[in-house]
Amino acid sequence: MNRIIISNNQFDLKNIEYKYKEDIINKLKLKVIKNTKLELIIDKEIKLDVNVELLDNVKLDLVVIKKDKTKILTKYKLNQNSILNITEISDSDIINERNIINLNGINSKVNFILKTVCKNNEKYDIVVNHNTKNTTSDIITNGVNISGNLYFTVTSYVSNGNKNCVVNQQNRIINLTDKECLIRPNLLIDEVDTIANHSALIGSFKDEELFYMQRLGIDKIMANKLLIEGFIKNKINKTLANHFKKYWR
Repeated sequence: MNRIIISNNQFDLKNIEYKYKEDIINKLKLKVIKNTKLELIIDKEIKLDVNVELLDNVKLDLVVIKKDKTKILTKYKLNQNSILNITEISDSDIINERNIINLNGINSKVNFILKTVCKNNEKYDIVVNHNTKNTTSDIITNGVNISGNLYFTVTSYVSNGNKNCVVNQQNRIINLTDKECLIRPNLLIDEVDTIANHSALIGSFKDEELFYMQRLGIDKIMANKLLIEGFIKNKINKTLANHFKKYWR
């Protein structure tokens, strides 16, 4: 797998052209020219602007792992028949993140999965622009709040004339505190010929789930840990989920 490690400026890349500039706001520019996989590890406090372009008929499987205080703006540009699969893992005290995804090419598609355990303040803003017809977006944001404030804003745009678009959002926060958590799911659709769905759920684990586990002899603390594990592991592979294993061990 291709890999970028921000802390030591390590760039091990094939099929990706890149430019990186260090400044008050560091800037990273990537152009994906062939199908590839990439792991981006952000493991130092940083302000970062990222631009990612996928050429026609290209698929990128991107894993983003954030381990330190991060302020990041990422812009994605997808051309015709390009596919972007993003899995984000956030385990940091403070994160302020914005993702802008432009589906510019016919048949372009994005799948975005975000997993986070919030300990302080985290804000995520995801914008998907369906700029042409026959485009698809599937956005999943999952967070467990254990001691902070967690905010998800997910906005999907479909302009009039961009037919046959598919827009999906699934947003859920498990709030184990009395602190504020908020989900803003926005579907801004001006085209009748669109399939659009969204969900936004905030709450603790269900009483019946905890009750069932306690009937099996599992105490409440361990039951919560097991439920956190199941929630985090859903839809991502075991290796990525292991970044959070300290929360259920």
